[in-house]
Amino acid sequence: MNARHRELVRFGLVGAFNAATYFGGYAALVLLEVPYLLAAVASFATSASLGYWLHEHWTFKGARPTVRGWVSWLGAQGGATLLNLALLAVAVDVVGLDKILAQLVLLPVTPAATYLVGRRWVFSRAQPAPPVLAPPEPADPVQPVLPQTGD
Repeated sequence: MNARHRELVRFGLVGAFNAATYFGGYAALVLLEVPYLLAAVASFATSASLGYWLHEHWTFKGARPTVRGWVSWLGAQGGATLLNLALLAVAVDVVGLDKILAQLVLLPVTPAATYLVGRRWVFSRAQPAPPVLAPPEPADPVQPVLPQTGD
């Protein structure tokens, strides 16, 4: 498996973790009687933030997370979510697909969009941290080798 395939596998694993984090947080908040839209927004922000950190450190092996990168990632996630909602509305209201079937068909759209946007604009600036180099050891002065004389 080449490096790009490994990266895609890591992206998928982080995505699965994020989906579970989102759903678990959403369900817990709803069970605690938090309004469902507020629960959705809070769960989205939490899971997307965790996703940014995991992608930065593991998927794309970047340097340190930054506020700019985090905001960019939230924007990418939000944009992909809006794209999904627009396509879902077209699939259901224009094409006439069943609501669940339409979302099932569109399921790969959001991860594909966030991977492409994330790889191109969010994580492309991340560079591996430069190695810490120790200062060079001082060289021993060269001692001339003198021939031994017999005393």
